[in-house]
Amino acid sequence: MIGSLAATSNRAPWRPVIKVAFRDTLRVLFCFLSAFEPNAGTAAPNGIVYHSFTAPTNGTNQDGVNPASGLVLSGGLLCGTTVNGGLRGAGSAYYLAPDASAFNAFHSFTNSPDAANPQGNLVNSGSNFFGTTVAGGSSGVGTVFLGKTNGASSIIRSFPAVSANNATNVGGASPSGALMLSGATLYGTTTAGGTAASGTIFSLSTNGSTFSVLHDFTALDSNTGTNADGELPLGGLVLAGNTLYGTASGGGPGGAGVVFAINTSGGSFTVLHGFTALDALTATNTDGAFPFSGLAASNGMLFGTTIAGGHHGKGVVFSIGTNGTWFAVLHHFSATDPLTGTNQEGASPCAPLTLSGGYLYGTASAGGLASGTIFSVSTDGAQFQLLHTFATLDASSGTNTDGALPVAGLLPLGNSLFGVAYSGGPGGAGTVFGVPIPFPPAIITNIVYNSNGTVTLYFSGGPNSTNIIQATGGLTPLPAWVSVSTNVADASGAWRLIETNTANSMRFYRSYAP
Repeated sequence: MIGSLAATSNRAPWRPVIKVAFRDTLRVLFCFLSAFEPNAGTAAPNGIVYHSFTAPTNGTNQDGVNPASGLVLSGGLLCGTTVNGGLRGAGSAYYLAPDASAFNAFHSFTNSPDAANPQGNLVNSGSNFFGTTVAGGSSGVGTVFLGKTNGASSIIRSFPAVSANNATNVGGASPSGALMLSGATLYGTTTAGGTAASGTIFSLSTNGSTFSVLHDFTALDSNTGTNADGELPLGGLVLAGNTLYGTASGGGPGGAGVVFAINTSGGSFTVLHGFTALDALTATNTDGAFPFSGLAASNGMLFGTTIAGGHHGKGVVFSIGTNGTWFAVLHHFSATDPLTGTNQEGASPCAPLTLSGGYLYGTASAGGLASGTIFSVSTDGAQFQLLHTFATLDASSGTNTDGALPVAGLLPLGNSLFGVAYSGGPGGAGTVFGVPIPFPPAIITNIVYNSNGTVTLYFSGGPNSTNIIQATGGLTPLPAWVSVSTNVADASGAWRLIETNTANSMRFYRSYAP
């Protein structure tokens, strides 16, 4: 199966549209459009379903229902969890061979006093793995657990009960994000509990002997929904040096969440960015709102998503320096049709991004054909690609061919991206899928006006890839694209097009690798 994915990895969506204007054939102007041409066909690679979770009966089944955590690689196997289903209806842990040759739901959670309803990614440590559950444990408000692929599982932390009066406790409750493992210490967040019922940041030794609250998020102002530090941290943490970085999905000075930093000892909590308040009428803003996911970190930069806000109210991809400077929106997701919930690129991303080869890969939980999408965007935001659109759900059965509502991050492995869809699939209970990693979008590297009146356009794309160039005279709602050249890139990915039709006042170009 991996081989077949690699064989199709040169299939990619339409490349960014390039505009070339011929002004009296004396000079050439060009630019790149940040999004893909809406009516660019169906050249995106097809998703491949590696496992379809079976429909439950009375809430139970053999393999689990609703995978919400991303996959991790352990001993050559893809490991993950489901929130629901399993033999006792409280979720399952499973592994899957990357070639889909073996699947095993090796643990079914049982609810209190066992851990129940795992939601965050698993974290490997040798032959062990650690995870969190939003429910179960001795008080029913969540756990941190230790497991093995032979089915053994033990709770190393049961979060204490919350007050019936004000939902507070000491330590937090209902952890839903991935843990961060450093040495013999786990770092995580809880979405509830703590001294103000706004959630916490905690550390825990891997043997469960030492637990510390690093930060209690403060209460929201009852009138404005704001506070100084955010609330409800749904995503996990990333570690750089001695500093942990994360997001809180609500609160903050604008009431729309924050990006924060905190020392591993619990000191120096800092809000790096507070997302601005949404416009009351349009639910839009300039920087996004409600970051549900954790962050990706690289070279002093943090990358994340918001599920709402932005120019169209459907979320953004953003970057920010680890010192709080250089905040930028890399992509605003487009509006969805108010009746069908569809758009071209996806909407409402709520999963962490994966950074690989200078590109960010992620999932959008909605939009596309209303079932969500898979996308990539360059770290400077210049190039956005739609990699896969999940099929429309059958309205009566809730099923489709490949899954729906992808709410977890992606795992790059070889030439493929592996992930999960929370629902949909033939059983309506979610899927594990893999899609090929496409070549990066082609870029134009130079334009030369030749003495004979022709123009040479130089491109750079996938090494040794075949690329079809098309042109049109204008970007009308249904532009008339005409194939003008087929080129094979060299080993460095470079190729060129000599344009002889310079009589036109303006030409737009796009390319794709078939």
